[in-house]
Amino acid sequence: SRFGKPLPCGETLAGLLAEMVNAKEVYKKIVGMQLLVEGLAMGTFATFFNTARDPLLVKLCQLAMTDEAFHHKFGKIWADRTIPKLAPEERDIIEDWAANVFQTLLFNLVNPEQKKLIYADFGLDWNQVQTELLEAVTDEDRREGMKDAANIFRVLVKTLLKAGIITDRTRSFYATYVDMEELKNEDDRMVGDDIAEQGIEFLKTVNFANKKNPMQSAAAE
Repeated sequence: SRFGKPLPCGETLAGLLAEMVNAKEVYKKIVGMQLLVEGLAMGTFATFFNTARDPLLVKLCQLAMTDEAFHHKFGKIWADRTIPKLAPEERDIIEDWAANVFQTLLFNLVNPEQKKLIYADFGLDWNQVQTELLEAVTDEDRREGMKDAANIFRVLVKTLLKAGIITDRTRSFYATYVDMEELKNEDDRMVGDDIAEQGIEFLKTVNFANKKNPMQSAAAE
């Protein structure tokens, strides 16, 4: 096909998704899926949208983001209405779980083990690639990468911070990689919001281009 054969889900993300699906706790489903995974998706699609050279891929990413944006916003609404009302010990459980998930994603989501099939196609041993990367990539490199507004991990930290799920208890952990004061002073808009809104306007031209405005039709009758 035009974009190649789809690859299976990496072990790290697959494990996280399985945990959320099987979890009895509501917060794992909403914080995990609507905030973390959807935030991850928004950052990923925004990166492709901004860097891809194939016009079709760019448009596909934009249209996908119009859907993801609503899911992500639902998670933010839930957090705004729920987190402030929780008992401290309940909120701490959510905060600690989110920090653990973030750390797992940060160190495993993009590591060579998750891309075994890709490296194999190029005759590379993923173990050797991982060894080389561990020597080459430092926390300072990760911090530098997170200065980019579209960086998927920066998006996750901002999502959790704006949702009230990062407090002084875990702030120092995230501060290792991103300027927390800078994030705090940013507005609530997320990377991809503008792209998604443009996508919605495009869909309006597709869905309603040849249709009468239902309100105008009703008024005429």
